[in-house]
Order: sequence, then C-alpha cells, then structure tokens
Amino acid sequence: MFGDHVTAHRIAFQFMGIDMKCRAELQKCTLVSERDYVTAFGTRIRDSLFHDFDCYSQTLRPAVEQENGVDGIIVFKFGNDVKIGMFEAKRPQLKHKSCRWDYLSGGGLSHFTEQIENQRKWRDVFAIWEMFMNEMPDGHLSPPFEHFGSTCIWHNDAFRYAAVNALYLSAWTTDHLKILAAQDSVNLYTIIYNIVICKRGRRLTVNPADSSVTVLNPADNSFSMEVPLPSARSRDDDLRIASFLERNNLDHYTFVDLAGNKEHLDSH
Repeated sequence: MFGDHVTAHRIAFQFMGIDMKCRAELQKCTLVSERDYVTAFGTRIRDSLFHDFDCYSQTLRPAVEQENGVDGIIVFKFGNDVKIGMFEAKRPQLKHKSCRWDYLSGGGLSHFTEQIENQRKWRDVFAIWEMFMNEMPDGHLSPPFEHFGSTCIWHNDAFRYAAVNALYLSAWTTDHLKILAAQDSVNLYTIIYNIVICKRGRRLTVNPADSSVTVLNPADNSFSMEVPLPSARSRDDDLRIASFLERNNLDHYTFVDLAGNKEHLDSH
C-alpha cells in the first residue's frame, strides 16, 4: 500500500535492478537508443513483477514529446488511490564528452530546457524526474554519476539549475550535467521509493465509472489530463491507453497495481 516501507522497498528494489540490466545492455549495444531503453525498461517491469503484482506496459510509435516534455508515465495503484510518475529519458553518451545531446530548437532555445519548462504544469501533482542513461561500465565516472543504473535528477532540481545557469539560449553540455549530478543526483531506487512511500507526487483518486484518473493543474484548471487504467490484463495493446499516449505525446505507459497477489506475497 502507499506509505508502507516494505512495499516501497520491494518495488524500488525491482525497478533499480531492471534499470541496472538495461544499463548493461546499453553497454553491449543491445539497446542503442533512448526509445530502446525506455521500451525495454517498461517491458521488464511488467514481466519481472507480473507474478507478484498486476502489471501492464505499452509503447506507442515515436512521439514528439513537446506538450509535456516527457518520454514515459508510470502509474502506481492501490485500491482507489493512484500515484503517478513521469520522466524524460536522455542518453548523453558520457564516454564522448563533446556529444551534443542537447541542441537549440527552431526558436533558439535549449530543447532540454523547453522540455523541463513543459513539465512544470504537472510539478505539483506528478512525481517528475530526468533520467540520464549511462553506457559506461558500472562505477565509471562515479561520482558524480550514479555507480549503478541511470543517473536521475528530480524535475525541480533540473529546473532550478537551468534557471540559475541561464540555460535557455544555450544548450546543455555534459559539463553542465556533471555539476548538476554532483549536487542533486539520485538513483532510480530513491525515485521509486519516494513515490510509493508518498514523499513525492500527489495521491489521486480513481474514477470508478470508467477506470481512469482525472488530473487538473492546480494553478490552471484549463490544463487537465485523463489518465486511463488498463481495462484488461492481457498482453494486447489497450486502445484507451494508445489513444492517451498519442493525445499527450507520450512514448511509454507502465502500470503497477500494488495490491498484488496477497496470498503470493505472504509466502515470501
């Protein structure tokens, strides 16, 4: 349940292990892009947790990611309550210091900072973070980057760094990322644990009539998002979720029901 340390640890530990496996495959070039990583990440969450928890994942065609500035959404549910996380994945190719993983958009603004700005409207509702993939061997360039798995930065920390360093008319570089990581880096375990334990993100209520969650922007109710829950526990694509992903320019959807299989959990 939400707020339970044991459940938060179990879920966070599994997520961290999956992130570490994805990093190992990025090192081997089995995964070669942000999209590969995010898709494999979501699929393995579903497959790894399937016997303990009710899980679902779905990927849409490549998305533009302009409207909300994120790649993926993760929905945690317990009873009639839901917690939602959103993340933007980046592959800065740390072994190539000069890699231009950010760029100036047509308007002359940093693309990554634009994405961070687009995330702002959900900062008081969702738990949002930036997730930097690392194809280097475990421990390489650590610190400032995380020893295992991805290097994660909470949205507010990334936004504050961009503002203080005027990263609007200038593109982010790996040197910027190193400084930010040294100040505010956390691993994926910390991200997921804080969501499930209710330290990050707002607890929302499911609409029982249509198995969805209506999310309003607290500062401006003209911004809303209707987040569907999987309607069937099959491996087939859910048309409601596909429509949701396309409508919100999202790439990937992952769902975990923390109620799980109590009889199975009690046997552990």
